[in-house]
Amino acid sequence: MNFADKLKELRKQKGISQEQLAEKIHVSRQAITKWETGIGIPDIENLLAISSLFNESLDSLLSEEKSLISKHEFFYESRTEYDLDCQKKIDLHIGAAHEVIIEKTRDEKIQVIAASNRLNYLAQQVKVKITENEKRMDVIVKHSSDLSDIAAIENLFILVRIPEKFVADAELSSELENLKVRDLTFDAIEFSGKAKNVSFVNAKGNLELDTNSNLFVKVNGAKGRIDFNQIHAVSKITFVESTNYYLKNAGRFTRFVDADAKIISGRNKKEEPEADTDLIVEINGWKSEVQIVKAE
Repeated sequence: MNFADKLKELRKQKGISQEQLAEKIHVSRQAITKWETGIGIPDIENLLAISSLFNESLDSLLSEEKSLISKHEFFYESRTEYDLDCQKKIDLHIGAAHEVIIEKTRDEKIQVIAASNRLNYLAQQVKVKITENEKRMDVIVKHSSDLSDIAAIENLFILVRIPEKFVADAELSSELENLKVRDLTFDAIEFSGKAKNVSFVNAKGNLELDTNSNLFVKVNGAKGRIDFNQIHAVSKITFVESTNYYLKNAGRFTRFVDADAKIISGRNKKEEPEADTDLIVEINGWKSEVQIVKAE
């Protein structure tokens, strides 16, 4: 049960209306409606108030919630929302961060949420600027001069929620530890910059990784393709659950190796993937390797 359904159930069990709940935790009735319909999630202060009122732990309230806050209990948060009414190419310029998550929302607004446990001046240190034209939207996350890249990489988390029906293509440039693409159907997401870990979970589309960082990529329930567009990089990929994948070697002096570092594919393949293939994994670029860590 997600947070929205759990909150509604707890409120009804206690026999109180949305207005009464709002009064007890000192928020508006509209906020309760928003939370119970899954459009948003309370901040830490309101989550603690709900936890106390219903005698439920935060872990219980958020056990199945797939938002950023389900993984971390943040003290500081800043939200920016912007209406979308048609398909657009979305360019995300985020700069340095510890983690970036891209997922869908049921709302018709793009939401950019910055969160941290240590950046107590987060609202002043991290600003989001959104501009658009007929076919394109630019989302720029800007740091103030007193926020170093090192502090951002250690302490800044960014969640980008996109209305799925309005997603065409997205490009992300950033320097980060973790990139997560989940619960989203899209044409293509292209990442450029630096990263260490990439998670591709319950998503469908073409994920392009244009980075010379050595990556560790985890795949779970994803369909489409992953392109490693790398030069002089050694990356790894693991399939968390059974996936029918096809390896395509399209670069120069690039190859796949297995868990024992034995060469799987050292040259271009001529055959085509089978019709029921879930995921195509392709290496492009020059002098790069991708190791299949495990597939189970």
